[in-house]
Amino acid sequence: MTGQHDLGGSPAGPMDYNDRDAPPHGKLFTAINSALRQHDLVTIDELRRHLEGLTKEEYNLPYYDRWGEAMCNLLEEKGVLARGEIEARMEIIKERLQNKND
Repeated sequence: MTGQHDLGGSPAGPMDYNDRDAPPHGKLFTAINSALRQHDLVTIDELRRHLEGLTKEEYNLPYYDRWGEAMCNLLEEKGVLARGEIEARMEIIKERLQNKND
């Protein structure tokens, strides 16, 4: 059985080759991933395992949202941070950004 990440041979339509910058949270995920790897907290193979292990619903999320889900799952599995801690911090950041924009 193949996972939802294995699309080889599946009709997917034309590729969009337009160059787009990553959204701010995408750049942040890339930086966090690099820092975690530099400090030997995670490996690229572990992150890939979690990306490929996402549910079909999670895998249908936008690209960087999938990275976020995989990182949360990996950090929780390794005992680095609990999902609740990550979500609580995200709420604080959202509030600060909202207040900044008001």
